[in-house]
Amino acid sequence: MASSLEEFLARPVFFTLPGMDEVEVRKDLVYRGTGDAGLRADVYVPQGLDPTERRPVVIFVHGDAPPEVLKDAKEWGAFVSWGKLAAASGLVGVTFNHASSEQRTKLHEAAGDVDALVEFVLVKSNALHVNPDRVGLSLFSMGPPAGLRTVLRERPEFIRCIVSYYGAMDLRPLRAETAADVSDEILREFSPLHQLKSGTGRIPPMLIARAGLEERPWLNPTIDEFVAEAMARGVEIDLLNHPGGRHAFDILDDDERTRDIIARTLQFLRKHLLGTQWSGSRIDWP
Repeated sequence: MASSLEEFLARPVFFTLPGMDEVEVRKDLVYRGTGDAGLRADVYVPQGLDPTERRPVVIFVHGDAPPEVLKDAKEWGAFVSWGKLAAASGLVGVTFNHASSEQRTKLHEAAGDVDALVEFVLVKSNALHVNPDRVGLSLFSMGPPAGLRTVLRERPEFIRCIVSYYGAMDLRPLRAETAADVSDEILREFSPLHQLKSGTGRIPPMLIARAGLEERPWLNPTIDEFVAEAMARGVEIDLLNHPGGRHAFDILDDDERTRDIIARTLQFLRKHLLGTQWSGSRIDWP
């Protein structure tokens, strides 16, 4: 079982770009805590930038799992791929490890790590070649509850776009699977659907990718309700459904629809962070 899990976590995404293996990678930057106990991030930078050049940044937020699995999440094949794809697309990519929610008993800790990483990127923007006014978030699986809590509540102007892949948008369906000492209010607080309904102010453009063969029966209904609510509120939203795709289709389903969704995701990020548009059916890469 361990080797099967290791094989799964090592899988890269089913998409490549020229030059993605030549991008600059700054590894193991401590963004929270100190020493061996510090939480770490990797920063992927486009090759050959001028020392004073600043680029928009995409922060990739992984999902949830037991602490022993998440301790090196930024090293998973998917996040190495996404970091390289971002940099090969002309953006700075940031991957990082955040705490496990330990079955939703430590949601505040996990969300606090995401907030600390965002603050780190903003404070260190000059050293990281980052334009702090142009930040995108890309979240996966159980990443939205921790990663979107502050963004949808405070709606900062520097967040220019949001991507969610097969992401949980409401935790309340997990009430029966959550410890009794986790209140209904906590599950509501960390549900992006609730934050969408209760917050005020601008919501940045969003791209939502959905797995048609999602094995968690409760998850897709939370996505569908979130999308319907976002559309009713006038949010610019792109919904990409992979009818034959499984949860984690970007590393599990090697087909044209997977590659199309990944390509459209990179185009979406470039459009809203760099201003680059589609050229026919291809992306105008730098």
